[in-house]
Amino acid sequence: MLSIFSKKKVLGNFEFIGTDLHNHIIPGLDDGAQTMNDSIYLLQGLEGLGYKKVICTPHVLGNIYPNNPSTILPAFKLLEQAIKEKNLNLELEAGAEYMADEFFVEMVQQKKSLLTFSNHKYILIEMSYLATSPYLEECVFQLILDGYQPILAHPERYNYYHKQPEKYVLWKEKGCWLQLNALSLTGYYGKHVKQAAEKLLEAQLIDLLGTDMHHAQHLEALQYLCTTNNYRLLAQYPHFKNNLL
Repeated sequence: MLSIFSKKKVLGNFEFIGTDLHNHIIPGLDDGAQTMNDSIYLLQGLEGLGYKKVICTPHVLGNIYPNNPSTILPAFKLLEQAIKEKNLNLELEAGAEYMADEFFVEMVQQKKSLLTFSNHKYILIEMSYLATSPYLEECVFQLILDGYQPILAHPERYNYYHKQPEKYVLWKEKGCWLQLNALSLTGYYGKHVKQAAEKLLEAQLIDLLGTDMHHAQHLEALQYLCTTNNYRLLAQYPHFKNNLL
């Protein structure tokens, strides 16, 4: 760990959150953990931060990360076995993070098998950081019609929404839950993302907190967050629904 992250007083951990629903910890599937040792290290870190359950959500992104149940579930089973051998006291579940693009619209329309979690109800979706997805509204509408609860990942990271805060309210009104990245509150993604995250919390628009953990630097940043004033903001927030997952 970086020494600068160990000099401040730790204010608490994430036991009050309990479940991390967004991470890239299954090894070798996307831009997250690459080896089983990487995965175990990150899961040990999450356990140390007070988490009890981890929902693994590798990217499903066109031809870049063409994951599906047949690629994700076997790798997940190997990870489950590995944490048993390491005696980690964590419950694992397999899910995915779907890019709301034309490929995903087709999957939803054709009723293809989707990796949902928590009693097959919740599904994590995202957009590009470069431009809003023209398919998001159709995805959200169809998912809700089919009985799913869509969750929009890291809305604070969509810079094109920073001057359009009404967009966050719009997606909530359409039935989509919003999931904040805890890392955003550390300034990890930049000052403007940090400010957007703080404003979303202050407006009580956030439903869920996730880590979006990819690698050891993210773990260090989460540990650092537990020493900051924004940890107090999280600990006092009244509307996290992670305990439903």
